[in-house]
Amino acid sequence: MNLKQQINILVKLQALDSQIYELNFEKKGIPVELNLLKQEYERKEEEVKQAEQKVKNKQLESKKMEGDLKSKEETIKKQQGQLYQIKTNKEYDSLEKEIKNLKADISLLEEKIIGLLDEVEQENKIFLQEKQNLDKKRQDLQKKEEIGNNRSQEIKQQIEELAQKKKPFASTIEPLLLSQYERILIKKEGKAITGVKDGACEECRFMLTPQIIEEIKMGEELIFCNSCSRILYEAVNS
Repeated sequence: MNLKQQINILVKLQALDSQIYELNFEKKGIPVELNLLKQEYERKEEEVKQAEQKVKNKQLESKKMEGDLKSKEETIKKQQGQLYQIKTNKEYDSLEKEIKNLKADISLLEEKIIGLLDEVEQENKIFLQEKQNLDKKRQDLQKKEEIGNNRSQEIKQQIEELAQKKKPFASTIEPLLLSQYERILIKKEGKAITGVKDGACEECRFMLTPQIIEEIKMGEELIFCNSCSRILYEAVNS
């Protein structure tokens, strides 16, 4: 088999290898995309945890205030009972003033508790909404993971089928030529051989001299593009 015939086989081999490279590229992109989605989910999950903690902190603050309120109310009740046991006006006035100040504190505490309970209600609404959104994101992520894993298996099978189709072509090419082709294939990410069209390399559009074009047509030796280093061949309707 002469060189020109082998190059024609390489063209067919290239068509299969191009598909394999495209499939591998897609397969490599699947875990990258899923990882980005996971990172986004984890970020939202952390936001939901912070929102929940914010609600809990305000609830604890509210309970503490309610405890203070109860303590002051008990103190007032106790001091009011002591008023009837006091013998001097001075002690009576002093204790009555303390009771008055405690009542003022209680009034202020009650306002703060009401305001804090309103905040708890609002923050809890935000938390519940974010939690609902997070649940949806988790379901979406699980669905995309399933789709991605299924697609990876499909790609694996397609690549195996293409690899089988390559064998008859690869076995008919001289080892040295096949080795050159495969080295370029790796370096050029799936495109080792390219046609000549309108006097230029189809892949990089580098203009070729008439002499080079004539040598390619003759097919007596391998001709490489001076720009992209790919193997050149005479394309149909070149």
